[in-house]
Amino acid sequence: MVAMIAYVARELTTGRTLAAHEDVQLRAYSTIKVLLAAAFWRLVARGELDEAQPCCFEPGDCVGGSGVLRGLRHAATLSLADVMHLSLVVSDNDATNVIATHVGFGRVNALADELGMSRTRMRRLMMDTEATAGGRDNVTSAGDLARLLEALAGGEALEPLVGERVLASLELQEHLDGIARYLPPEACYAGKCGDDWPVGRFAHDCALVTTGDLRTVLVVMTCDSGGIETVSRTAAALYSALGECHSSL
Repeated sequence: MVAMIAYVARELTTGRTLAAHEDVQLRAYSTIKVLLAAAFWRLVARGELDEAQPCCFEPGDCVGGSGVLRGLRHAATLSLADVMHLSLVVSDNDATNVIATHVGFGRVNALADELGMSRTRMRRLMMDTEATAGGRDNVTSAGDLARLLEALAGGEALEPLVGERVLASLELQEHLDGIARYLPPEACYAGKCGDDWPVGRFAHDCALVTTGDLRTVLVVMTCDSGGIETVSRTAAALYSALGECHSSL
């Protein structure tokens, strides 16, 4: 794959959009967790899954990578809702795999189809190197992630509870070295990054950014283009460009 920066920046009130390579399918890494979260909360909203259902996690079950569950010394019991929160706010891979097992790839991908995310598929659990080696990877595009964030921000595609719960977790995101890094201090970032650390070829971030009455969807996905710093600077430039257009209206 050639080096590239794919992005979508959309101001939700006016619909003004800046985009490039938005339909290029790339490995999703942890950005797939946002779609998984939407599928989880949709099941809760429809009464098909109990968010308070207890889940027992054993330290020996950890798969590695990012997160906090891997640091536990003893078994712990958390609600599914809390496990889902950990998947987003600290990008916990073990938490993600627990939720994916309860939701199922079929439901995640069905939601992607419903939202028009034709280049998005969840095909494996986190840190499943065997699946990756076999060509089964989680994939998405900048355009698809933008569609997902726009659906979470409002509209009729998803139940209100879904957007409320997913965005509530994303607003508490602890990984802020991507889109959030160079945003103005008054901007509220609700997003999720993903990368192939420690390899360093891919770095992505997707977010709903709110400043006063201005709501902006920002998605930046990169391949061999400078990593997370490129994500940060590209997002800042896009946000500034849309802000200047908004001010001139």
